[in-house]
Amino acid sequence: GGEVERVLSMVEGALLLVDASEGPLPQTRFVLRKAMAAGLELIVC
Repeated sequence: GGEVERVLSMVEGALLLVDASEGPLPQTRFVLRKAMAAGLELIVC
């Protein structure tokens, strides 16, 4: 696994905050998919 997978294995949840002027970037979508696949508790702001 990569760095994202390693970090996600250390946490119980995630907070997603998207800048309204830029919108979600490709890396945001990638990490969100990984967090959802890991079954993390998600808070979307």
